[in-house]
Amino acid sequence: MSTDDFRVYQASQQDLLEEGFEKDKMQKKLSKTVPLTGKYKGNKWGGKYLRAPDIYFKIIEKAGDKLVRLGDIAEVRFGIKTGCNEFFYLDDEKIKEWGIEEEFLKPVIKSPRECRTIVIDPDVLPNKLFMCHRTKKQLKNTNALEYIKWGESKGFHKRPSTRSRPRWWDLGIWDFAQLLWVETMYDAFRVYQNTSEVHESDKFYGIKSNVETGRLVIILNSTVVLLQKLLSGFASLGQGALKTAVYEVKTFEVLDPAVITLSEIVDSFFQREILNIKSELSMPDRRAIDNMIFDILALTQGERDAVYEAVLELVSSRLEKARSIK
Repeated sequence: MSTDDFRVYQASQQDLLEEGFEKDKMQKKLSKTVPLTGKYKGNKWGGKYLRAPDIYFKIIEKAGDKLVRLGDIAEVRFGIKTGCNEFFYLDDEKIKEWGIEEEFLKPVIKSPRECRTIVIDPDVLPNKLFMCHRTKKQLKNTNALEYIKWGESKGFHKRPSTRSRPRWWDLGIWDFAQLLWVETMYDAFRVYQNTSEVHESDKFYGIKSNVETGRLVIILNSTVVLLQKLLSGFASLGQGALKTAVYEVKTFEVLDPAVITLSEIVDSFFQREILNIKSELSMPDRRAIDNMIFDILALTQGERDAVYEAVLELVSSRLEKARSIK
């Protein structure tokens, strides 16, 4: 029930429990009748049930069984926490200074500011990541070893996160995530497609998909998912920054990628610079991407307009609030 003054939304305790539960791998394979196993991470009922606009519930209603939980079709992980960024991230000047061997330097995106397009272009990234799994004995007569010794002269090996490793300079083996979710957003939104095997910093969550990535990247960059993000994150980081926790991203209800038709992809959307949200929602290729989603959901034109209105209102109120408390 919803009026201009109040909303009543009925939800069972079981449904609320399941929404906030991070299922383990075995639970994902079992039917819903099997007792939940895993960890309860929590669920922001206030954002979803109390302040969500009516169009959000209309989307849930029309989507029906077309929705899947992102954590059930993909692994969502934290990015690389180096514990000593000044050692592990090297720009061209530092690489030239030390002459570190190329095999120990890997492409990495450190900040969302470094790439404005959805498809990551490694040529625009200003840093390389020092990635070395060898022992000092195996590194004999290499510039990498001299660099490690320099790091030790600075005390980098004594930091809590580095000294806990068997070899403080070894970040471990990392495979590549096909998609990168930005942990904190301001007035722009994008989920990156990592086609060039770039490592990600802890400013991102890596998404390793169990399904066709081309379909999932469309879904995650849709305004419908942006609406969900705006309702789930918390804006307490200054300047209206909105952070979404990794466990929240796992619980996002997204369209099943199987319902997306790849032939309708608008290539320009993935190659051009993504603008601020207000400007972005007027872009023809953005509208084309959203219309793919809207068509599957069978939203009327009025409901499509309501999605955009809700997103703009949520963004505007968040940034206005941030400005008012300076």
